[in-house]
Amino acid sequence: MLSITPLLRRLSKRARETREDGDAFLDAEEAQTLWGAVLDGALPELELGALLATLALVGDDADELLGFHRALAARQARFLPSLPRRAIAIPLHGLVRGEAKLGVLLALFLRRLDVPVVIHGTLDSPDGPSAPALLRELGVLPSAGLAEAGRDLREKGLVFLPVQLLLPALGDLLALRTRLGGPNSAHLAAHASDPGGMGAVRLTMSVPGTPSARLDGVLARTGGEALHLAWPASCAPCNFAVRPRITRLSAGTQTVLFEAESGERAAAAAGDPGPDLVAWMRAVVERRSPAPAPLVNLAAACVYAAGAAADFTEAKAIVALQSGRLAA
Repeated sequence: MLSITPLLRRLSKRARETREDGDAFLDAEEAQTLWGAVLDGALPELELGALLATLALVGDDADELLGFHRALAARQARFLPSLPRRAIAIPLHGLVRGEAKLGVLLALFLRRLDVPVVIHGTLDSPDGPSAPALLRELGVLPSAGLAEAGRDLREKGLVFLPVQLLLPALGDLLALRTRLGGPNSAHLAAHASDPGGMGAVRLTMSVPGTPSARLDGVLARTGGEALHLAWPASCAPCNFAVRPRITRLSAGTQTVLFEAESGERAAAAAGDPGPDLVAWMRAVVERRSPAPAPLVNLAAACVYAAGAAADFTEAKAIVALQSGRLAA
């Protein structure tokens, strides 16, 4: 088993040092080696707990998260279904409050637009209904295996991949949230991952003042395609009435597709539909109830990033036609 006592001593000095003048930070290669050992089960349980507790106090920086991202990418099971276009990958690992409601509604909405969607995450949720619970009521069950997931994705356009199918060790790390009382480094790495290395457009989310904000400095360095949603501090995240800032990351460039709504709009926005959430979701997807404007905007960004439209203007027109609402 691996001993990380010297590393823990280094990390404990972080509050007194910066990356430029001390050794309290790991570079990406060191972090990749460390998290590779964790994912391979080479760390004693006591030292793993000490590592997670230390990082919960001092935080991970961009290099360290990049190393974890690489270690995870090298070890997860391959998932490479043959699809007509890029899929949208929606991470629902309990990193951002309310993410399950937003992710599930977006996935169902995109399925109507012939954009394949892979939701990957845990079977439970730290707040509100979990994604599998919502999906079950809407007729979508978690995949039991990767072969089944690939078939359903091609035929039905939407699957939920439990994290255990991709890497059981990652599932174990995520499950420690219950015992440790909050998200850990694994939630950040899983949130930014491309499930199974399928080349999906990753949908990522961040909120100021929460652990998710640490993703902002690492996303551009992970490569691949991504859409990043950033909510202002003035409103609750994943609010159906408030549009976040939507940024596309592609080929090393970042393009803002939609700016976040103003503070005044955010402060006045209504919350989610409450106990009638599933019925409301079904009505939105079936076009019996108007789609919220932020959902229309986000769907247009996904259609564009997935390559289901020639350009962003066409993507907005496609979504507007399907929803009966203009995508600004």
